[in-house]
Amino acid sequence: RIRTRRPSVHRNLGYAMVGLGALMLLLGPAAAWTVQQRAFGTPHSNPGFLSVQLSAIVTFAVVGGAGVLLRNSPSSHKRLMLIATLVLADAGFARWLGGPIAEAFGKGPWQRYLGLSGATALIIVGIGVYDLMTRRRLQPAYVAGASWALAGQGLAAYLLFVPAWKLFATHLLGH
Repeated sequence: RIRTRRPSVHRNLGYAMVGLGALMLLLGPAAAWTVQQRAFGTPHSNPGFLSVQLSAIVTFAVVGGAGVLLRNSPSSHKRLMLIATLVLADAGFARWLGGPIAEAFGKGPWQRYLGLSGATALIIVGIGVYDLMTRRRLQPAYVAGASWALAGQGLAAYLLFVPAWKLFATHLLGH
């Protein structure tokens, strides 16, 4: 609604989205825990995958929260809100691209990263490329948000292969 010069609509929707985002911070981990609990002990069980699920919600909270705090800086706000949204889109892209990437490249940590987060990482980097091409510089909030998001995605993929994390996640699930 900003482009149509109706900032009051954007602002009111923004307040509602802050409430929805806060609700997601409660429901996201609860849903991840419930799914992992139900799958535990089945062939689909993967307690270590909590790293991906929890990393996405933490990244969303940090980057989205920064975007809300910087709402009076349009260039910072829009980049941070876009990055926060993209980290939640990992799940959809991973369902679509994860299998083909694993078949083509294997199932190691970097291949897993590409399958889980490669598409959104490419889009996040693309935002920076766009800024460099159009403004000849990177916006500082973009650098901070993109760094946080990409590091979170990488850490989540790495933890999938750490036995101590799997043990800890299993303990979190009460098993």
